[in-house]
Amino acid sequence: MKLLHLSDTHVGQGDNLARFERLAADIIANPPDLPERCCVLHTGDLIDSASAANRQAGRAVLDRFREHGFRVFLCPGNHDYGNAMGIASTAARDFREFFGDCIFAGQAPEFPVAHLLGERHALVLLDSNQAEIGFWKGLFAEGHLGREQLQELNALLDQPEILARQVILGVHHHPFSYAYKVTPDVGDGHLLHHLFVGLTRAFRRLKDAYSLCETIRARVRILLFGHRHFGLNCSSDSQCYDIPLALDAGSSTCTDNNSDRMRYRIIDLDTLTTETRSLRV
Repeated sequence: MKLLHLSDTHVGQGDNLARFERLAADIIANPPDLPERCCVLHTGDLIDSASAANRQAGRAVLDRFREHGFRVFLCPGNHDYGNAMGIASTAARDFREFFGDCIFAGQAPEFPVAHLLGERHALVLLDSNQAEIGFWKGLFAEGHLGREQLQELNALLDQPEILARQVILGVHHHPFSYAYKVTPDVGDGHLLHHLFVGLTRAFRRLKDAYSLCETIRARVRILLFGHRHFGLNCSSDSQCYDIPLALDAGSSTCTDNNSDRMRYRIIDLDTLTTETRSLRV
């Protein structure tokens, strides 16, 4: 089975809708396997701000995947619940209701939620905004799972039907520190911007990242996330917790970075091998 990892498409900003449509068309025209053997996971910030028009536009692209036989899953990002300035409970409710079939698929509308992918795999989705709804709590958009969600995750991972499968965990906010890996050198330019980002980076990592990593230690096979648009392979960090593969999708529509390539990853769930495909902006 193949999993296609997308994130941070920010539909509603600039020409990101057109970019997302191009990306979807490329995937549909060049599936890595039979569509019924492929899942699309979007790890949040589907839209740039929480408006009905943006939700409808993002939904139309996700529906194209489903019309061609792909299973589609989605976990929420901070922009899905509001905008760059903060998140709100009403926007969170609207997003969960509008995309409920991609998030919960008929299950109770609560996180964590687990989806069985055949006999061998289980996809578990988290809401890393859950304990951060409100202007002051979400000011730096670090993400916060909260104790209750982590306790529920701990119990979920012990359920027999989950224990019998290899677990893929999807969450929006990143649990690792990037440090020098994304710090520009003198010749790269944009130093004032990156100085600000560097000074505030401590506020941009998931608030309860340590608790999450301890909860999923040696219990999760693949950890997938987005949020900061860097698109790094973080497996060297996750392997400290006996999690073989951890991938940051970056922004699939190449939002707010210095690249001219839109990228998405294809993950073989059986072999843990990955392929990165790219399209010129």
